[in-house]
Amino acid sequence: MPRFYIDSQQLQKREPRITGKDVRHIRKVLRLSAGDKIELTDGRGRVFDASIAAFEENAVRVASLNEIKVHNESPLQLTVAQGFLKDKKMDDLIRQITELGVSRWIPMITERTVARPDEKRMEKRIGRWRDIAVEAIKQCGRSMVPEISPAMNFSEVLDLSETVDLPVFFWEHAETPVIKSRDVSPKSVLLMLGPEGGFTAREADLAKKRGFAPATLGSRILRAETAAIAASTLVQYLFGDLQKSP
Repeated sequence: MPRFYIDSQQLQKREPRITGKDVRHIRKVLRLSAGDKIELTDGRGRVFDASIAAFEENAVRVASLNEIKVHNESPLQLTVAQGFLKDKKMDDLIRQITELGVSRWIPMITERTVARPDEKRMEKRIGRWRDIAVEAIKQCGRSMVPEISPAMNFSEVLDLSETVDLPVFFWEHAETPVIKSRDVSPKSVLLMLGPEGGFTAREADLAKKRGFAPATLGSRILRAETAAIAASTLVQYLFGDLQKSP
């Protein structure tokens, strides 16, 4: 059954409406009709069976909302702080880590960050990343849109170490696999990953002093975007739900 996003405020109304890009998709691509069954999510953990009641100029009115229970969110609160990447690599990355169940994503400015959008451009990009995350949860069946944080600098992310059970710093010069980094079963994990060029030795030192466990992703040097996907997958397997039976 096709799934669409509905703003949580619409759910408070007597006649909820789907708005935005999904309206055209329903009309022109899927060619759905009044009475057709659909699935809705507010991106905050709620999912509904519903039906199309009527088409309006810029909206689709829905009816017969019946909330259903879903169990497809990871029990692990996983935050990924990613050193800012060039071009549109960040767009692709947010889609993939959303599919992997990441709860929060932080674009991070580090010493070797090349791409440094100004405040106006950053605001637009954050809006775009949220749109990408919404599309990703519809595709993969998630019920929660990951939080897309405003950009932080390296030291601001270091300050988050005390808010999670396990802060991990992925660095090509580390020697310890993440599975051996701490003898814990964390409920919350923060991953720090560098931009193209990786982290500097000074940044690695600072991270260790703030309690981050340095970890390796193996003997090969991975591209920055590959490292983020590999790290998210590995941590979800170790502490999340990727090893869970369907």
